[in-house]
Amino acid sequence: MTLAAVVALVLLASARAAVIAPAPKDAAAFQRFSVLTASGPDEPRPEVMAKSRRLMYAEHRVLKGEAWIGSLAKRYGSTLGAFQATNNNEFMLMYPGMRMTVLNRDGQLYEVRRDSETLDAIVAKFKVGAEERRAFKELVVRANNFPGIALLQPFEFERGDRVLIPGIRISFDTYRFPFESQAFPRISSRFGSRYHPVLKRRRMHDGLDIPKPYGTPVYPARSGRVIDAGWNEGYGQIVVLKHNNGETTRYGHLSKIMVKPGDLVQRGKTMIGRVGSTGISTGPHLHFEVRDKNGRALNPTSKIGRR
Repeated sequence: MTLAAVVALVLLASARAAVIAPAPKDAAAFQRFSVLTASGPDEPRPEVMAKSRRLMYAEHRVLKGEAWIGSLAKRYGSTLGAFQATNNNEFMLMYPGMRMTVLNRDGQLYEVRRDSETLDAIVAKFKVGAEERRAFKELVVRANNFPGIALLQPFEFERGDRVLIPGIRISFDTYRFPFESQAFPRISSRFGSRYHPVLKRRRMHDGLDIPKPYGTPVYPARSGRVIDAGWNEGYGQIVVLKHNNGETTRYGHLSKIMVKPGDLVQRGKTMIGRVGSTGISTGPHLHFEVRDKNGRALNPTSKIGRR
């Protein structure tokens, strides 16, 4: 679709909206007409989207030289937080050819996943409490230019519709479990003093032992930079990451290491290794540690979901 065709569609929608009294579901589409184009040469230029008075979104393919998500978001008339929230990606790492959803407003662009999902149901995903939801619903209606009837009666969407959720931010600077699934894992040995199964004596256990099948992918518990990757005595094959606040995390007994010192890695996105049983180990598991900026071991379970 060419840019001229995109503009024509917007003008056509405006004209139809002026002469037709659509049903509430159609009203949402006309009142916040948005443009979704395929990636490639037919993408609308960022400058065009930034100047548009309507909410617009599209797919963007990263080009060579586009290395910082903040400057790209500004070109589209949006913000760093909006791009991160909409794509659920910190964008710590960007590369040519990478695809993302872009928009020309500040906020999270929410995609409706099922037919007949209501505005009230969407608002409830982001706010708790009747009064807080009422006030937030008014903000959502204004941000999307929905008709006033949306505040008075159930307002439904179709699967694939987009709704701008203003003021939403996602914090990526917190700890999570270093696996794809975020279900609380089985822990075979917790943080604290224990009787070592191999050394046959009591000693401090500085982390968590999390049993997983051999070869299970391991991801950073928090974004950071690799400061060590290789063999380290009892840890076997280990990766050590340093984070923005000076804390470090360790991932031991790996069967394979996928990164090298100096690499930037992103929480939940960059595979740093695979579960193994190298070093002093009785079977395949991940030894996971969190240490403060002075190197003191911290209980990892107390850090999950926190900075």
